[in-house]
Amino acid sequence: MKTSSERLWFSILLLAMIFYLFSCTPQARIPVAGSASGRDMLTLIPADSSAFLVLDWNRLMGLSLIQKTIEEQPDFNTYQKKFENFELNPKKDVFFLAPVVAGQIKDLPKDLALLVNLKYQKDKLIPPDSGKGSSLLNYQGIPYLPFVEIEGQPVICLAFLDQSNLAIGSEKAVKKIIDVYTKKIPNILEDKNSRPYLKDIDFKALNFGLFQFPQDWWAKEISKNPSLKPWENVTHISSFSDYRNGSYWLEIKIYARDKGQHQKIAEMLTGIKALGLGMAGQAPVLGEVLNSLEITSSDRYVKVSLSLKEETLLKIKNTLKEKAGDFFPKQEKEKTNPAIGKPEKKIS
Repeated sequence: MKTSSERLWFSILLLAMIFYLFSCTPQARIPVAGSASGRDMLTLIPADSSAFLVLDWNRLMGLSLIQKTIEEQPDFNTYQKKFENFELNPKKDVFFLAPVVAGQIKDLPKDLALLVNLKYQKDKLIPPDSGKGSSLLNYQGIPYLPFVEIEGQPVICLAFLDQSNLAIGSEKAVKKIIDVYTKKIPNILEDKNSRPYLKDIDFKALNFGLFQFPQDWWAKEISKNPSLKPWENVTHISSFSDYRNGSYWLEIKIYARDKGQHQKIAEMLTGIKALGLGMAGQAPVLGEVLNSLEITSSDRYVKVSLSLKEETLLKIKNTLKEKAGDFFPKQEKEKTNPAIGKPEKKIS
């Protein structure tokens, strides 16, 4: 027979186990197209990456504002047809995109890669392996294809990680992604230094990212502009944005080694906001944006958040178009003046 004390401890232990099981988030895994989460994409990003941005491409393509913006691009139909040649629909078959700096910012061209999570037919993209004459290379059992070369050296490569994931970038960056995929090196979720910043990110958002500043970054910038002094201890910036209840919402967090600098950075940003509001008479939409901007600080970070209705974003879009027209006026066309038989200039 169990005593009442034993039963009590057994009940407490059982409740604790149930609470633990229900509170745990699913373990991140190599992303599978159609069922992957944004967090899963981090399993392909090297632990020492200095920057990444994960975009939920499938959800983005479902937003009317994004669809209209893309379809208005002059080369949209051309690119659409190129994708169709591979029996690939970029709106429906691509799920996540993730630009990654798989190393140091200062080595950006060599360390830059793009991860693509999608449903595709490998036989449509991978050229047949014809032995010595094949352009297809292999690393850690993963095929990759150099498709841009300079002086015989591959500059941009395409790696076929599996049926759901591609990696595009420099040969160095692509091989590093393959090392993560084959578990030769850790991913960013396994990096203890990144965990405090990753836990502040909403992985279910439309996009999210993290940027780590090199140690000497701010020393160089401050030497050029001393007003940036409050930023000298800033080490990371995280961000995520989403579409919620008819509004586009953005949140940015700024982290400094010296926690006392957070308030100074917030004050500096608030001052810039006030300056912008003073100029809002020239562009009323700027006032709408700045009035929705919230800046707060704590011991952990400075938080900058912004929420904009779709109609406000359309105003911004139209304002930018008008300003672009001011900077790039239409070219003058010539037409013949019948009275004098000479060309005259006319503004179209």
